[in-house]
Amino acid sequence: MGIVSIVLVLGALIFVHELGHFLVAKFCGVGVLEFALGFGPVLLRWQGKETAYSLRAIPLGGFVRMTGDDPGLVYGEGTADDTKVAGASPIEGTQEELSPEQQKLLKDESRWFLKKSYLPRMAIVLAGPVANFLFAWVLAFVTYLIVGMPNVVDGPVTIGAVQKGMPAEAAGIKTGDRVVSIDGKPVQSFKELVEMVRSSGGKTLQVSIRRPNGQVPSNQAGEGEDLLISIQPLADASPELDVLEGREVNQTYRIGITPGLANVTYTKADALSAAGAAAGQVYELSAQTVRVLKGLITGLLSPVKTIGGPIAIAKQISSSADEGWMSIVGIMIFLNVSLAVMNLLPIPVLDGGHLVFFTLEQLRGKPLSMRAQIAATNFGMVIILSLMVFAIGNDLVRVFL
Repeated sequence: MGIVSIVLVLGALIFVHELGHFLVAKFCGVGVLEFALGFGPVLLRWQGKETAYSLRAIPLGGFVRMTGDDPGLVYGEGTADDTKVAGASPIEGTQEELSPEQQKLLKDESRWFLKKSYLPRMAIVLAGPVANFLFAWVLAFVTYLIVGMPNVVDGPVTIGAVQKGMPAEAAGIKTGDRVVSIDGKPVQSFKELVEMVRSSGGKTLQVSIRRPNGQVPSNQAGEGEDLLISIQPLADASPELDVLEGREVNQTYRIGITPGLANVTYTKADALSAAGAAAGQVYELSAQTVRVLKGLITGLLSPVKTIGGPIAIAKQISSSADEGWMSIVGIMIFLNVSLAVMNLLPIPVLDGGHLVFFTLEQLRGKPLSMRAQIAATNFGMVIILSLMVFAIGNDLVRVFL
């Protein structure tokens, strides 16, 4: 089930993104030679009237190959008979033989991507990230309609998991314990508990808990289910949660527990409420992604702890599959939003980089020099490849160490 889920989730993610580019390119009258999932050697291929549809061997992305999308030949030297005008790339994998209809497309400069005006080019480039945003919204909308709107019921505050090596484990806290009070103050919600621990200043807390029958320690057997446990919170220099939640990053304290989800209820949602909640979820995930990127750039977040590659993503998807269909949908929503935001970064070779190039061309009244475009593209490629190598390295370290 895990492998099937990984293939389906990543396949859907890539397909939706490339489908956005493909449909808008067709609508704008741009010739599309190939719609591909994956890079490298062709595994399966079907030739349509104008477009070849292919499945390629390296499942790390996809592409829509359009006529006239190589600036070196459109703005520089080249002919319509040169297959490079079709954007052939050694990384993506070239098409060995063009059909007569595709040869005809190459000669029709009115259907070249880079010969289109500013707005059609911008729309085609934006269509990929927008498709991912829309797909995430649709998934969230349908989930809210089917399952309902989640509501977290305050109290009782139940411990869902205890992190190894943290103060809660050392003090004897167990999964299933219910936190009644801290230093005599009643705790009504897990959020309230977290704030009390974070603002503790590191002083020892007296935590009153109620433990279910059968879980009372042997040395306290016969004393009843109510226990008073002393816990000293640990100073935590990692600000991941603060960054994700958009709070100011300060010295915080943690004891190493996560909440139980038994107190989540669902209420039936109408279409309007579901649509609004789905939009809010997509917006919040987008904001979280931006905050994480800002944290990485400013040094608030550790790249080693934060950045993961294909192995990490596959593990997340596999874990979600074990937890049920709602978890799979949740990871699909997250990945679609993350891909959309990342693709909009102003880095050459990404969609955001193309938007910058086209906007500069519009403002200048002419394209950037080929020397500048090649230098920028090479720089962007170095950044992307370096990030990929770093992410895969992080994955391997987490697996083997």
